[in-house]
Amino acid sequence: MHKIIVAVVLSLALSPVAVRAQDSTSASTYLEFQVERQARLRIGQPPLYPSQLRDARVNGQVLVQYVIDERGAPQMESFKVLKSSDAEFSESVRRAVTKMSFFPAEIAGRKVKQLVQQPFTFVASK
Repeated sequence: MHKIIVAVVLSLALSPVAVRAQDSTSASTYLEFQVERQARLRIGQPPLYPSQLRDARVNGQVLVQYVIDERGAPQMESFKVLKSSDAEFSESVRRAVTKMSFFPAEIAGRKVKQLVQQPFTFVASK
């Protein structure tokens, strides 16, 4: 019997985007280094391993970027696949992210939007 392992790295990484000055009254989106407390996963399941890729024992990686809003919800209109080894992995990740919930980022005790990058790794083992 073969076990399939989906290793999902749910760490949020620094996003390589241009930085603009933020003021305390704006509803802007912040980067990792601009917040006092980063957004972090509250509830979520790893993406499903696409069956064709699982059966073929294909490993893969997906790197996505999206905004987590002040309520801790991923803003799917901002969702972008930055790097992917297969479109099926990307779609599986997109479906998983839509169901995730986060503790929002904070600045001075105020909940703010944060742009995050999140890597996912799919590993098929024997």
